[in-house]
Amino acid sequence: MSVRRRPHRAWMICLGGALALFAVMGLGVNVFSIYQPEIIRLNGFTDAQGSWITTIRSLFILAALLCVNQLCEAFGLRRIMSAGVLLVGLSCICFAYAGSFLMYALAAALTGVGYCWAGMVPLSMAVGRWFQDRRGLALGLASAGSGVSTVFAPVLLTKIMASAGMRAAFLWEGAVIVLCAALVWLLVRDRPACLGLEPYVQQGASSAPVQTVQHGPGLSRGQRGLLLLAALLIGATGGPGFSHLTMLYTSNGYNYLFVAALLSCLGAMISIGKILCGQVYDRLGSKGGNRFAFGTLLLSLALCCLAPLGGRLPPILAIAAFGLGMSITAVSPARWAADLYGPGEYESGVRTITVFFTGGIFVFGPLPGLLAGWLGSYVPAYAVFFLLLLAAFLIVQGLYRQAFPGPSPRG
Repeated sequence: MSVRRRPHRAWMICLGGALALFAVMGLGVNVFSIYQPEIIRLNGFTDAQGSWITTIRSLFILAALLCVNQLCEAFGLRRIMSAGVLLVGLSCICFAYAGSFLMYALAAALTGVGYCWAGMVPLSMAVGRWFQDRRGLALGLASAGSGVSTVFAPVLLTKIMASAGMRAAFLWEGAVIVLCAALVWLLVRDRPACLGLEPYVQQGASSAPVQTVQHGPGLSRGQRGLLLLAALLIGATGGPGFSHLTMLYTSNGYNYLFVAALLSCLGAMISIGKILCGQVYDRLGSKGGNRFAFGTLLLSLALCCLAPLGGRLPPILAIAAFGLGMSITAVSPARWAADLYGPGEYESGVRTITVFFTGGIFVFGPLPGLLAGWLGSYVPAYAVFFLLLLAAFLIVQGLYRQAFPGPSPRG
């Protein structure tokens, strides 16, 4: 009689990472866009002030990124990720009782720090430590947690706001996030050795000692600068491009409930896209994965520019493609660090790429609100984001052609 093998403990780490991103990226950042029009309306803020709330969040993400690796090494992934989720829960309470722009800024700052401590950098470190094989799939599954919360939360929170007000919606969200923090504490562990285990190896694969594999010789200083420039440009779409989708469609006459349903669709496609993108990277190589991530996101931005035409099909297609393309903010940076940075630079490479991605969010964060105030529409911002993302795609693919003249690395 065959003995059924228990799933490797690494998959529980993957689940803990998914719950962390469910809370900090999904509820704390992605879903915040449904509050933004209401915050502007209730407080009489300008479009630029609305954009600055998310920009302040990005500034504190950027600041926290500068020391997140050191904090994870000093205090452990478990403590830092759990604390990060708790901070985002606390930010919801601050948002619930905010009565001034300064209070909204403070709440946004807490969200930014919590997002960084429980976000993609510690998750990438955990996957690198716990998985020798199937890293693309593991990272895709874990990062898909942010999309799961975006599936149901927008409609639920919109209904709560309609019946009980925005404060009640923030407090309900905060309670769920605190529960997630407790679950992350129970599931996440720093290293396999802490439990007397070895990292996950696919059945039938070699059981050689694990290390984060760099497929290439590393980038020159000039090439590294180009990669970081691409990350900066991607931040424009992954940050303000994402967070202003509600403003884009509500300002073009779409009702709030339809836009909330669009965000639910977006959440589902984010989850599918991250898992699918991880599989594409594992099976078709890095160049194929890059084409998938960039291509779907470029298509979505082109469709976003059609918002003034009305109708339901263009925004549905735009949101579906946007969700698939958001894998570029979660799965791709870890892959670029493994492929293009030198040996032993994986964790610092992930952090550096993420710093510049977040820098792009900060630099371009005010752009949609400023252009909307100047030109009376959010559409020009999405045309700019399309051009920036196209430039980033050409840079990244050019770097891969130089580093890997033949087939790109898989795994």
